Amino acid sequence: MEDKDTNHSSVSLKQVPVGYEFPPSRYELDGLVVSKYVEAVGEQHDFLTMGIVPPLAIAACAMTATSQSFVVPPGSIHASQEFEFLKLVPIGTTISCSGKVANKLERGRLNLITLEIKALDQDQEKVLTGKATIAVPS
Repeated sequence: MEDKDTNHSSVSLKQVPVGYEFPPSRYELDGLVVSKYVEAVGEQHDFLTMGIVPPLAIAACAMTATSQSFVVPPGSIHASQEFEFLKLVPIGTTISCSGKVANKLERGRLNLITLEIKALDQDQEKVLTGKATIAVPS
């Protein structure tokens, strides 16, 4: 997956306020990206033959693209995620994704930071929405 937008400078995830929007990213879900994903996770379905991108591959690429906009402190943990997949995506689709800080909560020595993520296809139709929570040490 290659970000087709200009490289953005990274910001510290601990310092961004609720509502902060990360720079949008674009990438193509071509056959090579899908093949690498299927190989990495050992998917049993033949998505390449079907011409469809595995839904979790879309989520993985969206998370990767969004995370390139911020610095995660050492000791951080990807604590949870929830995604809603809204339509099948053919291989070769260009995805635009965006993310923002939806919530920050301090729990003892951990900061829980929830990110909202959205992915659109080249027709600007929503293909994925979701949230991911990262536990960041204080």
